[in-house]
Amino acid sequence: MSSWRTVGICSPILASGKRQNQSQTRHALLDLRRKAIPVDRQRQVLYELVEKFEKLPQEKAFAIEEGAIELLKELEHSTDPAIRQHAKLGLALLGYVPPLSSEGIRILSIDGGGIRGIIVMELLRKLERLTNRRIFDLFDLVCGVSTGAILVCALASEKGLTLAEGIHLYKKIAYKVFHRPTTLDKLSGASRLFSSHAYYDIELWESLLKRHVGHRRIIDTVMLPNVPKFCCISTTVCDEYIDAHVFRNYTFPQNVQSVYAGSHTARLWEVVRASSAAPAYFGDFPLNGQLHQDGGILYNNPTAVAIHEAKCLWPNDRIQCVVSFGTGRTRGKSNDGQKIISRKILDQASLSSSWKTKFLRILDSATDTEAAHTVLSDLLPAGHYFRFNPYLTEFLSMVEVRPEKIAQLEKDTAMYYARNEDKFEQVADLLLRKRSIARKAYDVARYVFYR
Repeated sequence: MSSWRTVGICSPILASGKRQNQSQTRHALLDLRRKAIPVDRQRQVLYELVEKFEKLPQEKAFAIEEGAIELLKELEHSTDPAIRQHAKLGLALLGYVPPLSSEGIRILSIDGGGIRGIIVMELLRKLERLTNRRIFDLFDLVCGVSTGAILVCALASEKGLTLAEGIHLYKKIAYKVFHRPTTLDKLSGASRLFSSHAYYDIELWESLLKRHVGHRRIIDTVMLPNVPKFCCISTTVCDEYIDAHVFRNYTFPQNVQSVYAGSHTARLWEVVRASSAAPAYFGDFPLNGQLHQDGGILYNNPTAVAIHEAKCLWPNDRIQCVVSFGTGRTRGKSNDGQKIISRKILDQASLSSSWKTKFLRILDSATDTEAAHTVLSDLLPAGHYFRFNPYLTEFLSMVEVRPEKIAQLEKDTAMYYARNEDKFEQVADLLLRKRSIARKAYDVARYVFYR
């Protein structure tokens, strides 16, 4: 009886609160539609409305019914920069996905790989030169894991780094974090490994991320110019299972849900820290009640995740181009398919039986990227999927910082591009194709019909 009474009392209160929230939302939208509203007042009302979308997600459906998306699209063209930015944020929170500017969906996927991420940055620079466009202007969705997440978030930060600046910064940060020249450095790393499961200095790593990637929330990057939809992947762990977690700078339209759990409110530095939390290197990263590890544990080649996310956003559009970048490989199999193990590796194995060495070899095997590539190349249409992953003279560890080794890495990358320049030209042509007039007319008709 008491529970019945509680429900009976609470239901009118909840209903009253819902009506009040809806009334406030309706009045805010009416205020924003007024032509004579002062800019300061318009700005304040818009801020409060967008904040409500975040605090009360259940209000979003009502706002959409009341025409919020159409109104915010108009406000995107306001003469006031702050109003334009918050209109974009409001649209992102409501799950609005604008029509594509190209014939189909253009997807960029970037693997993990530590210092070998320099390979990707160098190859992306080549693509920028071929198209005379910045990378973010060429793709509709960008997805990165670990090293890929570092690159994506650095490019999406307020600093707006170029790829050339990114390469310079990447080398500088890698040297600060990974260079362990003295015996004392190695002993302190070993001590940290046992105390916090992280060989490298977590405090230093996080301070560098905060300084160079920044505190802006991932969803707030929609307010910056020329930032596409992007996502980064981590692995969440608990006692029972591990799962992928996708950090997004977008939300999905009503009644659309990805199979991958995720969020959109983490700070950019937190996104990178979570996605690059490699076991034994930087240790786990707790965030909002979840424990994150390196996304490469599950998806070191995140292309399949990127395709799924893209099809959730644009279910009625075909894939125009998928470009997947790896961070280098060595020739590991003979002609009969058997794995080749070099004499050097065998000698090292006989000399080293440490748990760390064995663990890192198991981790390297678990994060193999080419198996995913083999499946995708079989499934995706020919001429629309491209995988660039150079063979290296020597396969470098994720934490290599010796200048001569980095120089060889860059030389291998340049040689790879020279051998595959025709493929890059084909990709450039696909990426620059614009949406036809017929497709644009279809977009308008479909929007009018389903609004």
